[in-house]
Amino acid sequence: MLSVSQRDLAAAMEETGRIGAGTIRGALAPEARHGLVAALDVAAFERAPEQVGDVRQDFDLMMMKPGLAPAAPALSPLLALAEEYAALLGAQATSLDEPWLADFVATDIHVQRYGRSSVGISPHRDGRRFIKLISIFSLGSPAEFRLCRDRRGSPLKRYQLDCGDLLLLRAPGFAGRPSARPLHSVSGPAGEVRYSITLRMEQQAATATAS
Repeated sequence: MLSVSQRDLAAAMEETGRIGAGTIRGALAPEARHGLVAALDVAAFERAPEQVGDVRQDFDLMMMKPGLAPAAPALSPLLALAEEYAALLGAQATSLDEPWLADFVATDIHVQRYGRSSVGISPHRDGRRFIKLISIFSLGSPAEFRLCRDRRGSPLKRYQLDCGDLLLLRAPGFAGRPSARPLHSVSGPAGEVRYSITLRMEQQAATATAS
């Protein structure tokens, strides 16, 4: 499913450590993009709350907990993606001697569906319970991702996310750092529907592994 070289991943990880985010263009192979979109086009989504604290969001949401709840057979491509990606990170941890990354596993798969008129999501940080690395695969119409200077959305850096791209975000524990949660926002899609597949690892999973 993945079309990512160790060199490209290393470069994206270096950028993520340095400024908070990094991208890999075309990380999903074309056939994988088609399979994932086909699965998501018929999946059951729920409307996300329009306001969470100060954060405004405009998308539909589907959440999965691999290993804790059985997934519909049609969603098996999402589980396959999570497993292949964890193996890729494990190989990267070995080749670069980065032991903090070796036990990464996607405990949470969140899929956001942004409709044509969506305004996206305003500046926010991912929850503290998600650690090491946040990985976001973009499918469908392009959108703009912004690293933000403040809650007003003043941009530090902009990224154009196209279909098949992978965005990385620092999380607490990235390269051993205790706190690393960049402020960021995402625009609505430039055209039709956009899907965002986010793979995250919860702190409790790391604790259980250590025990």
